[in-house]
Amino acid sequence: MRLLNHDAGYGAVAKGLHWLTVALLVAQITLGYRLEEFAETFVNDDSDYDESLVFVHAWLGITVLALAMIRLLWRLATPLPSWSERLSALDRRIEHRVEQVLYLTLFVMPATGLALLYLSGEERDIAGDHEWQPPFNIVDADIALAAHVASHVVLYTAVAVHVGLALWRRTLRRMV
Repeated sequence: MRLLNHDAGYGAVAKGLHWLTVALLVAQITLGYRLEEFAETFVNDDSDYDESLVFVHAWLGITVLALAMIRLLWRLATPLPSWSERLSALDRRIEHRVEQVLYLTLFVMPATGLALLYLSGEERDIAGDHEWQPPFNIVDADIALAAHVASHVVLYTAVAVHVGLALWRRTLRRMV
């Protein structure tokens, strides 16, 4: 397998970054939606461990954000393979826009989550009778949460179009 992209498909670096992003997003989203469940399963009480897990969720978000920056730099620094001949001109325009939306959500989703945690002024009771006081109170928590959830919906929609097009036009093997 080649390290760099080539005419027939993506190289190992692009594929590795792509699938690492997918794996981190699956972990991130699963943890985010199941914080209370994880706390009850692993701690077996109804303490504030779910609030503590928010910080694990946040660090995963920071990792996704850093990986998005690396991916974007790699994307800008290396040539892309040629478009698959299976994609029509319309498919290519759609895929180009979907790629832009996916990159945007890789930045917006973690940024809005971090804004909610660090900029909203919303206190959290965390494990061990500690209280988290965010360093700033400059963002309305409801607005930050709405933006964070909206970014999820945009991500899910873009992923559905991206994967759907790859399956429909049978171009998935270029990234596997």
